[in-house]
Amino acid sequence: MDQDGKNNWRELCRAAASELDPEKLMQLIAELTKALDERDKNRKSPRTRNDGDSGQSLRGAPAV
Repeated sequence: MDQDGKNNWRELCRAAASELDPEKLMQLIAELTKALDERDKNRKSPRTRNDGDSGQSLRGAPAV
């Protein structure tokens, strides 16, 4: 697995998708959960980003 964490969750997903052993699958899912939690913790909050998705339509009216 990729140890830098950048694509680790993707690799864990691929491994889990093809794992047949239930115990190994549970271990991969636990690792995946941890990797995704870490990724989310390192991401900026959506409220601090200015990515154009403010919940409003292009015309400025609130999104329904």
